Amino acid sequence: MKRVVFDTLLLLSVFILPWYISGIIAFIGILAFKQFYEFIIMWITMYSMFAIPEVNLLSNSTWFTLIVSIVYIAIQYLRLNMIIYKNEI
Repeated sequence: MKRVVFDTLLLLSVFILPWYISGIIAFIGILAFKQFYEFIIMWITMYSMFAIPEVNLLSNSTWFTLIVSIVYIAIQYLRLNMIIYKNEI
């Protein structure tokens, strides 16, 4: 139930709040819940809504999705190795 409420809050924040506040809420979600895939979906949605199209290769949406996925995997790996989360496993 907590996750459903948090997902609703995250979804509303994507459309109502500035991107940096939504990002903070998403990072809190990663630390609070296991397998928080909504993080990736949220960033892809925000990128598709607020991105300015450019010719630059690094501004391509494929690269952005790859970078967000790598960040997610890295945070999950770090979370497994933190002392605070050792009891949850």
